[in-house]
Amino acid sequence: MVTSDDSFDLEQRARTGDPAAFGQLIRVWDRDLRGVAWSVVRSGPATDDVMQDAYERAFRALDRFDGRSAMKTWMHSIVYRTAIDHVRFEGRRRHDDVEGLRPVADTVDRSTPEATVLGREELAGVLEDCTPEQRAMLMLTAGLGYSFDETAELLGESRGTVASRVSRARAKLSRWEEER
Repeated sequence: MVTSDDSFDLEQRARTGDPAAFGQLIRVWDRDLRGVAWSVVRSGPATDDVMQDAYERAFRALDRFDGRSAMKTWMHSIVYRTAIDHVRFEGRRRHDDVEGLRPVADTVDRSTPEATVLGREELAGVLEDCTPEQRAMLMLTAGLGYSFDETAELLGESRGTVASRVSRARAKLSRWEEER
């Protein structure tokens, strides 16, 4: 496990271009960073592509990291922007992971394992109806615990934009929960 002191040392070494230190940081942060990418692109293979591209971009830009934010925050920003670029350039709005979803019949016993799986499919469909930006901002705030201000700084957006997009995503989730 990497302590905060270890993390600081790794960050300092990574900033000087040490690939081993950068690799260690990536291993520690990968799960959270991957969650941001997934929330935007909604596909395992696309997430892998985004992560590879984002990590390469970040390593090449280490000399431009100014330290005004935490390096992990800076990495979240790179992953988010890379994922958004991927969606825009690939024109990906629908993905194989949620194609062919079927609605849950009102007669399904929701306490069964089958209903749990169907509920997850429904939820995936609701999230798919959110924009990539809404999904990412919801992931950062609700999933990873960033505040609206931190998310705004991380993504280069205004606090109002973050609040609005998170609110819209939560409204879609609330409607889905009410219908269940």
